[in-house]
Amino acid sequence: MPPSLRLTFDDGPGPSTPLLLDVLKDASFKATFFVLGKHLAAEQDLAVRMLREGHTLGNHTWTHARPGDLSADDLIEEIEATDALIRAAHRHAGLDAPHAIALRLPYGLQADDPRRVVLDRLARPHAGWTLIVDDWRRPAPDAQTLAGAMLDHVAAQTASGHDAVICLHDSSPRHDTRPATVEAVQLLLGHADWRDAQ
Repeated sequence: MPPSLRLTFDDGPGPSTPLLLDVLKDASFKATFFVLGKHLAAEQDLAVRMLREGHTLGNHTWTHARPGDLSADDLIEEIEATDALIRAAHRHAGLDAPHAIALRLPYGLQADDPRRVVLDRLARPHAGWTLIVDDWRRPAPDAQTLAGAMLDHVAAQTASGHDAVICLHDSSPRHDTRPATVEAVQLLLGHADWRDAQ
């Protein structure tokens, strides 16, 4: 099987998510959204749209706490509460909830990460990436810079026979907009080169 391009988005749903969904729909591209429970609780209708348009919802915890800021029990409670909202969104969309929900911890899995015990207790793998894009910075790089970094990464991964799993952000813990991300994804998916990875 040839290498593939997978786009993932953290920290939403947020104000830029509907525009991003429009871009993905125009390109017939399905993505995974690692949602924050605190945002998902207020955006169930948007989550239903995401699911009905063929996207996948993953768990990014409830509050986006830093490694070590929560006890293991509190982090498990956040993960389980976010799982429950993801399953509820599936029911509202008229879809069967998945048996397994992908989990991506905020800030990624660090060396000597104290949250590994939570992954072990829940028997859940961690969903990583091959590239995290700087769209989370304030201010974010411009869309052309972001798209260029993604295209370079896709080319490198494809040349080495590996999938490209790109981590972007459709919001933030503060519910920020991400206009550069939306434009960068549009540039990426409108570029012929990314299709070589399909």
